Amino acid sequence: MTQTLSDALTDVRRAYRLLWGYQKRILHIVTLIREQLGFVPDQIDFKFELPDDAIQAPDNWMWDALPFSLIGFESTDGTDSRKIGARLLYIDIVSDTGLNDEKARGGGNWEPDPARFPPPEECRSELHLYLLENTRNRRGEIYWHDEVVMRLDHWNPDAKVYDDKGSGVRIYGERIDLSELGTPEALADRVELFRVNANRELATIAGR
Repeated sequence: MTQTLSDALTDVRRAYRLLWGYQKRILHIVTLIREQLGFVPDQIDFKFELPDDAIQAPDNWMWDALPFSLIGFESTDGTDSRKIGARLLYIDIVSDTGLNDEKARGGGNWEPDPARFPPPEECRSELHLYLLENTRNRRGEIYWHDEVVMRLDHWNPDAKVYDDKGSGVRIYGERIDLSELGTPEALADRVELFRVNANRELATIAGR
């Protein structure tokens, strides 16, 4: 059965309303994770350009108008970042692994086209949760976003610790399917498991 234009526009209105609710839920999840782990908001890492007047150009990347499709939230632990043990929590929202994979393949050379994504049923919506830890005393504070988040190239949520000697930072990450977080209890349990795993793995590699 061929879809009429009226039907398609009804789907668009439905999609906008669904997206509104999804993004609200993401913000609640991010807030609850921060609070449970004891971190405070810092910066937001937008993976696409924020929309401005250039969005009017037909050849502009339309993903710029959908910033929650791929977005990272940075939070600090409130300690002196110059000291060993200071930490940053990084919450990476991957709303569509099809988009994330295609963006990585393109390397910024072309706009990810949904026509090249796998079917939605074969993709996932994920949360990549990272804990970064300062490993050396410093004269000046760490500017986590510019000095670490934007430069550290090892962002694999594979439940292993990466020890970046150059930046003096260790990073531990886990991949969580958003479908696992359907209730507050499920979210709290999964975040607690991450806390236990991250603390254990970071302590092990540090010889603590």
